[in-house]
Amino acid sequence: MLNFTELKIVHIDDHLLFAQGIYSLLGNETFIEKLVHAENFQQGLSISSKLQPDLILLDYFLPDSNGLDSLRHLKAVCQESKVIILTMETNPEVMKKCQGAGAIGFLPKSISKKELLDAIKNAMSNIPTFYFLLPISHSTQRPQSRLNILSKREKQIANLVAEGLTSSEIAKQLFLSDLTVNTHRRNLIQKLGLKNSAQLVAFIQNLKYSES
Repeated sequence: MLNFTELKIVHIDDHLLFAQGIYSLLGNETFIEKLVHAENFQQGLSISSKLQPDLILLDYFLPDSNGLDSLRHLKAVCQESKVIILTMETNPEVMKKCQGAGAIGFLPKSISKKELLDAIKNAMSNIPTFYFLLPISHSTQRPQSRLNILSKREKQIANLVAEGLTSSEIAKQLFLSDLTVNTHRRNLIQKLGLKNSAQLVAFIQNLKYSES
């Protein structure tokens, strides 16, 4: 059960069957006050500008707008709304552009109900959820599988970073130099396709939540 009440959500997607599926998944959730569907971008923009929803679920491919342009227009009109891209797009470069344009999530349409609810909880807690952070050959992997590219030491340091420890504190605990820890942190951020330590913390915390 999510610790949020009375959320207003707008879902913008031109595929009616998928939209009906989203409604069947979320329509009976008690934490949602209103769930509105728009079948194209212009309709979604009009509804969102009036409703000012807490969350917008946005398809990247719409008949009347480019996905990135859609995102930018929505963020300009609904500055407080969280936007999650819910799409069939698997290009990591597109994901990064959406991330840079203000999306708080980028999810495949193949996700489960639990994964969608997790992403909504994360969004309302200002925690990003991005599934496509690896090169395109690995783009369908879930967040947990991304850890397979990390060494045992990197995983250890990632968990300590997520617990809020500084590089100096990690170095003392693991009997390493500050320089070594900082090098590992840079490698972690690069391997996982993140931008900074804050995103690394959110990424690890997101994994721990989804496992609980």
